[in-house]
Amino acid sequence: MAGYKAQGNSTCTYNSNALTNYINQADVASTLAQIDVTTLGDSGKVNIVDAAEWSINIGGPWHPTLDGFLAPDAVTPGTKRTAVIAYTNGASTVTYTWTANAEVGNWNITSAPGGAITWSATLTLSGAPVRTVA
Repeated sequence: MAGYKAQGNSTCTYNSNALTNYINQADVASTLAQIDVTTLGDSGKVNIVDAAEWSINIGGPWHPTLDGFLAPDAVTPGTKRTAVIAYTNGASTVTYTWTANAEVGNWNITSAPGGAITWSATLTLSGAPVRTVA
Protein backbone atom coordinates (compact mmCIF):
# COMPACT_ATOMS: atom_id res chain seq x y z
CA MET A 1 0.00 0.00 0.00
CA ALA A 2 1.39 3.38 -0.99
CA GLY A 3 1.75 6.14 1.58
CA TYR A 4 1.07 9.76 0.81
CA LYS A 5 2.69 12.81 2.32
CA ALA A 6 0.39 15.34 3.94
CA GLN A 7 2.20 18.49 2.80
CA GLY A 8 0.33 19.90 -0.17
CA ASN A 9 -2.22 17.08 -0.07
CA SER A 10 -4.51 18.34 2.70
CA THR A 11 -6.66 21.44 2.92
CA CYS A 12 -8.89 22.79 5.66
CA THR A 13 -11.34 25.69 5.72
CA TYR A 14 -13.50 27.15 8.48
CA ASN A 15 -16.25 29.66 7.74
CA SER A 16 -14.90 29.88 4.15
CA ASN A 17 -11.46 30.93 5.47
CA ALA A 18 -8.55 28.83 4.20
CA LEU A 19 -6.60 27.58 7.22
CA THR A 20 -4.12 25.46 5.26
CA ASN A 21 -1.27 28.00 5.37
CA TYR A 22 -1.55 28.24 9.17
CA ILE A 23 -1.80 24.58 10.15
CA ASN A 24 0.72 21.79 10.35
CA GLN A 25 -1.80 19.25 11.61
CA ALA A 26 -5.37 18.45 10.55
CA ASP A 27 -6.77 15.21 11.90
CA VAL A 28 -10.36 14.05 11.36
CA ALA A 29 -11.69 11.76 14.07
CA SER A 30 -14.91 9.82 14.45
CA THR A 31 -15.50 8.44 17.93
CA LEU A 32 -18.17 5.85 18.54
CA ALA A 33 -19.40 5.41 22.08
CA GLN A 34 -20.34 1.87 22.95
CA ILE A 35 -23.25 1.52 25.34
CA ASP A 36 -23.28 -1.59 27.52
CA VAL A 37 -26.75 -3.19 27.45
CA THR A 38 -25.73 -6.53 28.95
CA THR A 39 -28.39 -8.22 31.05
CA LEU A 40 -28.02 -10.93 33.64
CA GLY A 41 -29.44 -13.42 31.13
CA ASP A 42 -26.73 -12.75 28.48
CA SER A 43 -23.86 -15.20 28.05
CA GLY A 44 -21.41 -12.38 27.24
CA LYS A 45 -21.13 -8.61 27.04
CA VAL A 46 -23.65 -6.92 24.71
CA ASN A 47 -23.07 -3.43 23.29
CA ILE A 48 -24.92 -1.06 21.02
CA VAL A 49 -23.16 1.78 19.24
CA ASP A 50 -24.20 5.37 19.89
CA ALA A 51 -24.05 8.07 17.20
CA ALA A 52 -20.58 9.05 16.02
CA GLU A 53 -18.91 12.15 17.46
CA TRP A 54 -16.84 13.92 14.81
CA SER A 55 -14.00 16.39 15.32
CA ILE A 56 -11.11 17.95 13.47
CA ASN A 57 -7.96 18.59 15.53
CA ILE A 58 -5.91 21.40 14.03
CA GLY A 59 -2.84 23.37 15.06
CA GLY A 60 0.34 25.02 13.91
CA PRO A 61 2.42 28.19 14.17
CA TRP A 62 0.33 31.09 15.49
CA HIS A 63 -0.38 34.03 13.16
CA PRO A 64 -2.62 37.10 13.69
CA THR A 65 -4.60 36.29 10.53
CA LEU A 66 -5.35 32.80 11.78
CA ASP A 67 -6.29 34.25 15.16
CA GLY A 68 -8.78 36.50 13.38
CA PHE A 69 -10.39 33.50 11.69
CA LEU A 70 -10.86 31.36 14.81
CA ALA A 71 -10.52 33.34 18.05
CA PRO A 72 -13.78 35.32 17.74
CA ASP A 73 -15.74 32.06 17.59
CA ALA A 74 -13.59 30.45 20.29
CA VAL A 75 -14.61 33.17 22.76
CA THR A 76 -18.27 33.00 21.68
CA PRO A 77 -19.32 29.40 22.37
CA GLY A 78 -22.19 28.10 20.31
CA THR A 79 -21.26 29.86 17.07
CA LYS A 80 -21.67 27.25 14.33
CA ARG A 81 -19.86 27.60 11.02
CA THR A 82 -19.05 25.44 8.01
CA ALA A 83 -15.89 23.30 8.13
CA VAL A 84 -14.36 21.47 5.18
CA ILE A 85 -11.34 19.19 5.15
CA ALA A 86 -10.00 17.48 2.04
CA TYR A 87 -7.30 14.90 1.45
CA THR A 88 -5.84 14.04 -1.94
CA ASN A 89 -3.35 11.53 -3.33
CA GLY A 90 -2.97 13.52 -6.54
CA ALA A 91 -5.47 11.42 -8.48
CA SER A 92 -8.53 11.57 -6.21
CA THR A 93 -9.70 13.97 -3.53
CA VAL A 94 -11.92 13.00 -0.62
CA THR A 95 -13.74 15.94 0.97
CA TYR A 96 -15.64 15.99 4.26
CA THR A 97 -18.03 18.92 4.78
CA TRP A 98 -20.07 19.98 7.81
CA THR A 99 -22.37 22.84 6.79
CA ALA A 100 -23.12 25.24 9.68
CA ASN A 101 -22.18 22.49 12.16
CA ALA A 102 -18.64 23.30 13.34
CA GLU A 103 -17.63 25.06 16.55
CA VAL A 104 -14.19 26.11 17.75
CA GLY A 105 -13.30 24.35 20.99
CA ASN A 106 -10.19 23.67 23.04
CA TRP A 107 -8.62 26.91 21.73
CA ASN A 108 -5.03 27.09 22.96
CA ILE A 109 -2.15 29.48 22.28
CA THR A 110 1.22 28.41 23.62
CA SER A 111 4.36 30.50 23.94
CA ALA A 112 7.65 30.01 25.73
CA PRO A 113 10.77 32.17 25.97
CA GLY A 114 12.93 31.50 22.94
CA GLY A 115 10.27 29.31 21.35
CA ALA A 116 7.72 29.71 18.63
CA ILE A 117 4.18 30.76 19.42
CA THR A 118 1.90 27.88 18.48
CA TRP A 119 -1.83 27.27 18.61
CA SER A 120 -4.22 24.36 18.57
CA ALA A 121 -7.97 23.89 18.51
CA THR A 122 -10.60 21.26 18.03
CA LEU A 123 -13.39 21.86 15.58
CA THR A 124 -16.27 20.11 17.29
CA LEU A 125 -18.71 18.93 14.66
CA SER A 126 -22.43 18.18 14.83
CA GLY A 127 -23.82 15.37 12.73
CA ALA A 128 -22.19 13.30 10.02
CA PRO A 129 -20.24 14.94 7.22
CA VAL A 130 -21.18 15.05 3.58
CA ARG A 131 -18.40 12.99 2.00
CA THR A 132 -17.55 13.48 -1.66
CA VAL A 133 -14.91 11.90 -3.88
CA ALA A 134 -13.66 13.62 -7.01
